[in-house]
Amino acid sequence: MINKIIIGVFILFSINTQAQDRLFTNTYQSNVLGKGQKELEVWTTMRNQRLKYYRAFEHRLEFEVGLGSKLQTAFYLNYGYSKGIETAGNVDHLVAESAYSFANEWKLKLSDPTANRIGSAVYFEYTLRTEETELEAKIILDKQIGKVTQALNVSGEYEFKNEFSDNNDQIVVNKEHEIKLNLNYGLAYQLHKNFYLAMELSSNNLYEENEWKFSVLSAGLGLSYNMSGFWVNLSCMPQISNLITSNQELSDNEKLQTRLIFSYVF
Repeated sequence: MINKIIIGVFILFSINTQAQDRLFTNTYQSNVLGKGQKELEVWTTMRNQRLKYYRAFEHRLEFEVGLGSKLQTAFYLNYGYSKGIETAGNVDHLVAESAYSFANEWKLKLSDPTANRIGSAVYFEYTLRTEETELEAKIILDKQIGKVTQALNVSGEYEFKNEFSDNNDQIVVNKEHEIKLNLNYGLAYQLHKNFYLAMELSSNNLYEENEWKFSVLSAGLGLSYNMSGFWVNLSCMPQISNLITSNQELSDNEKLQTRLIFSYVF
C-alpha cells in the first residue's frame, strides 16, 4: 500500500513539473501547469518574402500561471514590426509597420494524453489592439504512445477591426469583420531523453466579404529540447500552396515562417 502511494505521488509530481513541456511551435498540447506553478515563455517569429521583399518579426512575452482544477491562464505582451516592398499604381513603395497588442488566454484540461485514451483541452484567447479585437476558441487533442507524441488543434477566430480612410477633411471609420478557421497537426519523435524531432502541418483559412480569401497549407520540421523546468523549440514552416488556387498566397502570407520559443517554469 505504501509503495503504491509513493509511486502515485511520484507520477503526480512528474506530471506537474513537466506539465508544460511543449514539443511544437504552432500546435498546442493539452497539458497545463499545476496549481501555483508559473511559467515564462519568450516567442520570436520571423516571416520572410511575399510577392516582393518582405521581412517581419513578431515577439511575444507570455506569463502563465496554474490555477488548479486543471485550469491555467496566461497574459501576453506582443510587439511586431515589418518592412516590405508594395506596389501601387505601378510604383514600388517601401513600407515599414509596427504593432503592439495585449492578449489573455484560458486553458482547461479535460483528459490526459498518457493516462486516458486521448488527451484533450479547450482554449480561449482574446487579443486587444488599437484598431481591432480578436477572439479565438480552440479544441486541443493529443496522444502520447512511447516515444511518439501527436497533437491536433481545431481553432476558429473572429476579428472585428476599424479601417480608416480620408474623406476631404474628415476621417471615416469603417467596420470590418474576418473569420479564420485553422487546423494544426504535430508529430514528434523522441530521439534522446531530452531531444525530439517534430513535424508540423498547418492549414490557415480566411473568410471575408462573403467568400473564402485563401486556404494556405504550410508544413515543416522542428527540434525540441527539454529538461526539468526548461524547454526550447525551433521550427521552419515553408508555405506549400493556397488550396483555393493551387498557387502560393503571397499577398497576406509569407513563403517561410521560422519560430523560436523558450520557456522557464518556476
